[in-house]
Amino acid sequence: MVEDVVKTLKVRIKKEVLTTRKKERLRRITGRDTRIIEKYVRIIHHNRRKICTKTKKGKIRVHRGKLDELTLTTSKVKEEERRTTVPHDLKKMFPYCSHNEFQECRDIAVQLYEQGYRPSPTRPPIKRARRQLINKKRFILVHLPKEKNNTLTRWWVGIRDSLDTWKRNTPYHQKLWLPLEMSTFHQKELKKGRIKSLELRYRHSTREWWVYFQLRVLPPSFYLTSQGDNSSSLPPAVLGIDLGINILATGVLLTPKKKLTNKEIKFWYTKQWNRVNHRYKLKLSRLQRKGDLNDQSGKKHQLYRFLGLLRRRYRNVKQAYIHQFINDVVQTIETYARRYDLFVVVGYPKHIREEKEKGKGKSSRKFRRKLHQWNFFLILALLRRALILSGFEPHRILTIEEKGTSSHCARCGRKVIRPVRGLVHCPSCDYTFHSDLTGAMNIARKFLGSLFRPRGTTITDYLTGYRYSSTHFTVCRGLSHWLQPQ
Repeated sequence: MVEDVVKTLKVRIKKEVLTTRKKERLRRITGRDTRIIEKYVRIIHHNRRKICTKTKKGKIRVHRGKLDELTLTTSKVKEEERRTTVPHDLKKMFPYCSHNEFQECRDIAVQLYEQGYRPSPTRPPIKRARRQLINKKRFILVHLPKEKNNTLTRWWVGIRDSLDTWKRNTPYHQKLWLPLEMSTFHQKELKKGRIKSLELRYRHSTREWWVYFQLRVLPPSFYLTSQGDNSSSLPPAVLGIDLGINILATGVLLTPKKKLTNKEIKFWYTKQWNRVNHRYKLKLSRLQRKGDLNDQSGKKHQLYRFLGLLRRRYRNVKQAYIHQFINDVVQTIETYARRYDLFVVVGYPKHIREEKEKGKGKSSRKFRRKLHQWNFFLILALLRRALILSGFEPHRILTIEEKGTSSHCARCGRKVIRPVRGLVHCPSCDYTFHSDLTGAMNIARKFLGSLFRPRGTTITDYLTGYRYSSTHFTVCRGLSHWLQPQ
């Protein structure tokens, strides 16, 4: 079954339609929540021995229940379970904030702390004002039709104005209505899923407010048949993908046929990206070298400002090329999936940066710089997300360790030598082949070999850590002839 995916949809708030009063209310509400989040982070950091634990992989997990015992009092429970006093009473510091809003700020603070944010006297506080509304009752999205629309915008979102509280018999909050700049793209994306939460953010560079909708999308199954199950009558196939630095990726498709053809081999390589990447690196290195010199002309701050702008531009261009590469890979995989019962296996270069450290082997300084700038984890995560949104089941997209795949022969499995860069030659069977194609073929063969192991009935995905039963891959056992010497 296909798992649901959380997508983020970003929509701008029309500040030209907002009144001065609404802008001030929005600034005060988000500013107060930002201060509460910063307070929570500091409390977690000072009491980390009591409420934090470490997992087997070394990640930090914060216990939310123990954090509530330090920060929030309770009154609407049994007498023996009430907390009248706590060490850090946030309700006294922020009297107009509700209990649900405290818990939402707590969840954001826990997420920030688990991701590595640590408070310190020298580090500035959280600059980005944010407000996350998890419960759908806390906000409402309204679309006004054309015949009833007499305003400048048709899409409005109403959030609870927690500062405007009227205490009669029960607390009552008015709604703060914010106009949205909604396009046809945003409307199509909203129809694909269900809104899970909403978050308000302020961008200091452009001085604009943005709304981030969290959508829970359930994509359809790619191999859905008329009987309603996920079985497929197509022949099985395994696509092995080897990621690279100069060549972005290489794919080899192993089918029930015993021979490879040009249709089963795919290179993802863009000369334009290599030229753009080289040009930006030259500009950055020249500016950094100029900034390191002792410049007494008084223009050094302008140089560093332009350097920051160039780095942001290079990051945006790099992300655009990565997304274009992911789209090309997904289109190729979809064409293969229409003809075969496809399983995608990608090599995960684990510990490759530690193996190529300074002084180990014959790796040059230029190669190590390229290696440390390689965003292979981002590419793997984006590829898995795009394939799941296309309708692939999670067990059909696996990442396995690729250590030793490019240094062994794809025919006989023995150690090979590299006469030149990009080629491998096997002295035992006299087989010469491209090194990236050899790595991609060995990645697929390594996955097929793990299906016939006597020990263990599960296959682990290196990217997510999930374990899948070998019963999901019984169809791939028909490709066992690829494990024999060709």
